[in-house]
Parts: sequence; structure tokens; C-alpha cells
Amino acid sequence: MDVGDVFDLQRMFVGDFPLLFLAEIAVRTFVLYAYALIMLRFMGRRGMRQISVFDLAIIIALGSAVGDPMFYPDVPLLHGMVVITVIVVVERLLAEIVQRSEKADTFISGKPIRVVYEGRLELLENGESGLSREELFSELRNLQVQQLGQVHVAYLEQSGEVSAFLYDEQEVGPGLPIVPPWDLGPPVAFQAGDNVPDSNTYACQNCGTTIYLEGERPFPTCPHCEREQWLRALRVPLKRMRDDRQEGP
Repeated sequence: MDVGDVFDLQRMFVGDFPLLFLAEIAVRTFVLYAYALIMLRFMGRRGMRQISVFDLAIIIALGSAVGDPMFYPDVPLLHGMVVITVIVVVERLLAEIVQRSEKADTFISGKPIRVVYEGRLELLENGESGLSREELFSELRNLQVQQLGQVHVAYLEQSGEVSAFLYDEQEVGPGLPIVPPWDLGPPVAFQAGDNVPDSNTYACQNCGTTIYLEGERPFPTCPHCEREQWLRALRVPLKRMRDDRQEGP
């Protein structure tokens, strides 16, 4: 670039393209923004905690629209301004459509997904969530959940966060333990066909279904998911267990 081209307003704002090229930029922006929204919608919610599909698409689109004209002398400012304008207009139109149409809101933002019901995992039945069992357990531990028997129902929200409604303390039943994290302290598992060591309530390691089993009888397959691994169900939260031991003789 010659010194005489510095601060050339024609180059800075318009460049060497005909003004009709601005209309092409607007069409390109609309198409790519719509495509980005669709792809982000189907990407899942794992990487979008605390942020909506709208917000993430805007960040991606505006990042390029604002950044390129700042650094590249061959990208006129007017081109970036057209992109920004189109993005803002499309975003406002989509926001208006979402407010008026429940179907549009569901398509773009998704809907809550039930992942636990009455102490049993429904996560694997709802594979669309994109949430692994380990991630769900981590979210539940953040809500002070120690075993699935404490959970009446839990949802994966549109934001990617997990919300849960817990049983009252007197209603908590035995459930699949999720503490400590299985990566730190692998639980002692029993296999279908093995003898039950003692009469107790056991939880399916896969789905959390609990059943009471008599000692010295073989473990069955899970009546819900037909898996074969079982764990001792945790009956009460760990804090209560520690209190009981301290109050004992």
C-alpha cells in the first residue's frame, strides 16, 4: 500500500466494488447466519451453558464482521457495517417470531428434556440431550444430591443447565449412589447371576432402577433396561449417615 492510500475514505468505506455488491453481502450474511443458527441448534447443549443459540450465533457472526474490517485494509468498513446491520435486523425478526410462535421457539431454542424421573435415569432414553451420565451426576452433585432416590424429577433446560425437584427428607427412598464420583471411587458392582450377599435394596448401575433382593439368591437382569450390573442402593444422604453413626452407641 502506498502512503497516499492511507486514510483514503473511498477505499476505507466502499473499496473497489460496485455499490450493488452490498446487496450480495446482505444476502450472504442472511444465508450464513440462518445456517449457523440451524447448525448450532443441532449441535446440542453441552457447549452452550448459560448462553442461548441466538447469543452464540450473534457472537460468531459479529466477531468476523467487526474484526475483519479492523485489520484487513482490503475489507471496506461499509461491508462490515452492512453485515452487522443485517445480523441485528434478522435477530430482532427472529426474536419477534419466537415470541409469537411456540413452534418457532421450540425449533430454535429447544425444550426442556426430562432426564430423571422418580429416582430413575431417563437420560439414555433421551439421547437428544447430548449430556453424558457423568455430566448429569456432576450437575446433580452441585444441587447437593447424593443418590438418585432424592430426585423426584430433573430436567435439562434450554440453557444447558440441569434443574431438579427433590423429595422431602421423609420421602427420600433408596437410590443409585452418585457420590463419590465414580472416577474417584469406583463402586462395588454385582453381576447378574452372582449371589446376592445380603437382603437389601440394590440399584441398577445403568438406569438407577431399585429393587429389594433376598440374600443368597442370584441377581437378575434389570427389569427396566435389562442390564446386568447392580450396586447397593444408598438409603439416606451421606450427612444423615454420618450423624447416625455419631449418635450411635
